[in-house]
Amino acid sequence: MKVWQVYGEGEAFVIDGKKMAFELSGCVEAEDAITAFSRACELAVRDHPALAQAAGPFPRPVVNPLEIQEVDAGLAVEVGKVQLDWLES
Repeated sequence: MKVWQVYGEGEAFVIDGKKMAFELSGCVEAEDAITAFSRACELAVRDHPALAQAAGPFPRPVVNPLEIQEVDAGLAVEVGKVQLDWLES
């Protein structure tokens, strides 16, 4: 497994009647970049169930990976942990 640093953004989520966006970042273990972003989203949905809206019917909120890069495992601060910050959009 490789360690990946992931950064992404989401938009058009509805929380308490407000349109919200978010920034997601963290380090995860995965075989490739696509799996790393999926893993980061899976971890985030545990603490933020509103992210499940992205799997709903169209039109639906979107989650976009902006940066995914492999990092040296020794440089990763916390592997398997992601941070998600909500922003009003």
